[in-house]
Amino acid sequence: MRLALAILAFSSLASSSGALTPEVFPQLRLPGGEPTRVPGTDITLTLTEVEDQRCPTGVDCVWEGMIRVHLAVMHDGAVQDITLCNRCEDAADLSAAAGQTFGLVGLAPSTEALAKLGRTPELTDYTLTVNYGPAD
Repeated sequence: MRLALAILAFSSLASSSGALTPEVFPQLRLPGGEPTRVPGTDITLTLTEVEDQRCPTGVDCVWEGMIRVHLAVMHDGAVQDITLCNRCEDAADLSAAAGQTFGLVGLAPSTEALAKLGRTPELTDYTLTVNYGPAD
C-alpha cells in the first residue's frame, strides 16, 4: 500500500495534469492553520508550517522547487507532528501516523497568485492537498 501511495503521489507531483484518482486514495484539502477531520476516521490534520521554494513566476527553473510542510496529526488525544516534502533528503512525500499514510499531492495557490499578494505569504494563504490510505 505504501509503495502504491508513493508511486501515485510522485506521478501527481511530476505531472501537471495527473491528479490522483480519489476512488483509489482519497484526497483532502487542508487550509493553513485550520484543523480538518479525515473522513471516516477520528483523525484531525492541521497544516502548521509551509516552506515554499517553488520556482517563482517568470523564471526558467531547472527543477520544480521544494515544498516542505509540517502537519499536526491528532488522534485519540495525542498529537504527532509529521513532515512531508517533495525534494528533501531528510523527509519524504509520504509519512505514516495514526494508522494512516499521508502523501503530498500539491500546494496552492500558485507562485504567481502568491506574488500578486504583494507581501510575504502567511500560513493561512496556503491550502495543502494530501492523499491518504491505511498504513501497512
